[in-house]
Amino acid sequence: MADQGKSVHMKKAVLVAFGIALLALFGLGTSLYSTLQAPASVSVVSPMGGYVIESVRVTGLLAPLGGVAYLRIIDRQTPSTVYRTPLFATQHIDFSKTSEDSRYLDAIVWVRFDKQAQRFSIGMPQWRADWRNRFISNTPFEAGGNG
Repeated sequence: MADQGKSVHMKKAVLVAFGIALLALFGLGTSLYSTLQAPASVSVVSPMGGYVIESVRVTGLLAPLGGVAYLRIIDRQTPSTVYRTPLFATQHIDFSKTSEDSRYLDAIVWVRFDKQAQRFSIGMPQWRADWRNRFISNTPFEAGGNG
């Protein structure tokens, strides 16, 4: 009889743990969706006019303390084509030197987008990989160093 009681308690504990895990996954999924659909805090058209460069701040469960953002680069010829950078500190957002030629779009001071290879080069000081990038960034990138 005592073994049956332990078994019932064990099943309840497993169900509670499973429910908590499902709620956590739902919360993270909702936060990720909100992050990817969030409005831009800054939006500029590239110098040659072919792209819209947006800075999107990340909040919610994915960044409870804030302080991080990603760039969303939208091809104006095909607006459904969107390139997202990995996360970086918001202190590095600087649109003052945005430039573009036939191959490269220097979106912000530390981020260059290769339009032909469709990849980012990130040269921010103290840039570090982040587990959230696998969910945020949809574009290949190389990063590191003091670009």
